[in-house]
Amino acid sequence: MSIKKVIIATVLALAMVAMVAPAATQAATLSELMAQISALQAQLVALQGGSQAAGTGLCAGVTFERTLVVGSTGTDVKCLQQMLSVTPMSGYFGQITLAAVRAYQTSKGFVPANQVGPMTRAALNASLAAVTPAGSFPAGCTSAAGFSSTTGQSCSAVGNFPAGCTSASGYSPTTGVSCSTGASTTPGATGFLSIPNLSPAPASDTSGNITATSGVPVLGVNVKAIGSNMTVSSAKVQLAITGGDYPSTVVQTLSVYDGSTLLGTYPVNTSTVIKNSTDYYVILSGFNFMIPANVTKTLTIKADFNPGLETNRTLTINLYGTDAVRGVDGMGAYATAGLATTKVYTIGYATVGASTLVVSANTATPKATSVNVNVDNGTTGVPMLVFNTKSTTGASVITDVVVTAQGDNTAVAKMTGVSLYDGSTLLGSQSLSSAVSGATATFTDLTVNVAKDATKTLTVKADFGATVTNSSSVYLSIATGAITYQKPDMTSTTTTGTAGSSTNVVVLFNGKAAILSFVSSSSTYTYNTTTPSLSYSTGVITFKAKADGGTLTALTNSTVKVKWNSTILSTSDVSVDVSPVGDTADGSEATVTVTMTVPRATSGTGFVNFNIYEIDWTVGGTSATQIWGLSDDYKTPYVNVQ
Repeated sequence: MSIKKVIIATVLALAMVAMVAPAATQAATLSELMAQISALQAQLVALQGGSQAAGTGLCAGVTFERTLVVGSTGTDVKCLQQMLSVTPMSGYFGQITLAAVRAYQTSKGFVPANQVGPMTRAALNASLAAVTPAGSFPAGCTSAAGFSSTTGQSCSAVGNFPAGCTSASGYSPTTGVSCSTGASTTPGATGFLSIPNLSPAPASDTSGNITATSGVPVLGVNVKAIGSNMTVSSAKVQLAITGGDYPSTVVQTLSVYDGSTLLGTYPVNTSTVIKNSTDYYVILSGFNFMIPANVTKTLTIKADFNPGLETNRTLTINLYGTDAVRGVDGMGAYATAGLATTKVYTIGYATVGASTLVVSANTATPKATSVNVNVDNGTTGVPMLVFNTKSTTGASVITDVVVTAQGDNTAVAKMTGVSLYDGSTLLGSQSLSSAVSGATATFTDLTVNVAKDATKTLTVKADFGATVTNSSSVYLSIATGAITYQKPDMTSTTTTGTAGSSTNVVVLFNGKAAILSFVSSSSTYTYNTTTPSLSYSTGVITFKAKADGGTLTALTNSTVKVKWNSTILSTSDVSVDVSPVGDTADGSEATVTVTMTVPRATSGTGFVNFNIYEIDWTVGGTSATQIWGLSDDYKTPYVNVQ
């Protein structure tokens, strides 16, 4: 039987003894058994080509490149177990391996963790590099014979670069050793960090010309590794804002760069900012900034700024404390360094503090219409004006709105209140300043936020008292400068633009009215090929008429007045169909279809359209000649008479 088989059999036998030993077996006896098992396992590893030494045996060709936690498996776990003398070397990261890792981290001065993180990996890789001569054999090779089991590269090939290197230039990103074959940067030596100065770039800038809001370089730190490769993994950065404001009011994130390579991005908020007396600082940690021995490299920090600053701000940034920058040397020991020099920047975007608010009419503003006012209680909540406010350059806050009532004095006098709405939210109700045309309703102490490049739509409604004068009209408007708003720098100004016009009137009626609403329109041209002069144009307009407060007398071709282009049509050329036929009872609604024709002999050739320009209606004895609200909708498209 081979020596390997003997050892394996002995290990199994001893393990069985340990498991079936009676409870009375003394602890010392069990300890002796476990010690024998460990010794035999070590012999077995050696016979299998392994060794307890780092960089050989199970660690041949291995570098630690990933975070290892309980449950991890693989050749790197086996190497870890070999380096920490964990048995059995199963390749499974269990609780025994975790305990050994935590003990190793403590021995290196690290805070024990539940994982093999970047600092622990750097220390382990440094130990591997210290044992395995740089450039001896490619990864996965233990001699110059054959091919690598991991890369497939010939083990005798020229250019045997250290792990992590693909050429002879630069340094390994995993171990920090020189990629130049035969060169040495004493990766296993004790090292120190030094910060001789800040990099000239970026330079302080207090001119207020910083207009970018993201990726702005704010600190360049020259860091030198002395005596050993160093892996910098954290930095404490102090942030001071004009007036002692909290840093996150200006800075949103900080990012760490090695040249153009992003190493990490860190939020600046109440969870990450630490306050020490009057100082605020942020710890940037977990990145991997490799510095070869006796080389100086620049660690660059960039900032993302709050794009909605209400005024210019000044940022002072520097490393915080003499131990601000922390790294690990080739022996896995900590080293720190600091520098008190500051950089100062004034963030003064070209548009900081500015905004422009413009008023315009909204298409939802009601067309001119009739309003039936209750003879006993009046009528409330009549929609009269919808307008837009758009903020550009920056955000705005509407604080005051002045609405003007214009029209017949008798109608203005009956307007008992004006209400302003943001959607369905009532912002306030006001009375008019007087009872004549030109009276105003002023809304103050508002807080209506309009974001940059956003549009806020507001609605104005009116209340009317009882006993109005029939056919009296009124409309509401927003004049230039009628809205006061606050800019981001807290200064106030007024708007440009207007909203509302005399075409959006409401015509008041005392208890009895016809309420008209447009439905549709169409037009056609019928060509007579035999006798072209008998060709004709036809227009069809449909609307609804509601009887409100009394019976609506049926509309006819004599009460619905129509034009083709600008020429009044004869009643014989107009037919009016009302459905249902006849008068319309109070509260009911009739559908009215008006059909109009004009022969080519009358119109001639060219473009022709039709429009209703007047409707004479009578409701419960109240009559009106309605010309309001007809010009926009009650017309047909043009047809081409040929």
